[in-house]
Amino acid sequence: MKVLFICRANVGRSQAALELYRLTGGEGNSAGTKVDNPNTKISDIPLAANIIQVMRSDYGIDMSSNIRTQLDEEVAKPFDRLIVMAEADNIPEWLLRDTRTIFWDIKDPKLMDIEGTRKIVKEIESKIADLKQF
Repeated sequence: MKVLFICRANVGRSQAALELYRLTGGEGNSAGTKVDNPNTKISDIPLAANIIQVMRSDYGIDMSSNIRTQLDEEVAKPFDRLIVMAEADNIPEWLLRDTRTIFWDIKDPKLMDIEGTRKIVKEIESKIADLKQF
């Protein structure tokens, strides 16, 4: 199953979900509903430091060079599932109507400390395990 993981800025939640999904052998990508600077590395965003650190220390994954992608209908086309972790006011109408869309209620870790970020990543990891049972 090919999955597109979506959050608001494509810096934290969707990037971590993609990497955790890849660990299970899954195929996918990530995107954001409101990416202010597409095609840049997530390490260029200071708020990404904690999630980059958690993924590196806890999972051995260096995602600092992952590139940010702006979501649109074309980007979403090739995927079987669209996993959305963005807040309701950041979700485009077409995505709300798409039958492939699944919503995960995952808080944005952007202002959290390392331990808060770690809890968010663990929550995503748990949802990835459930997703693999589809």
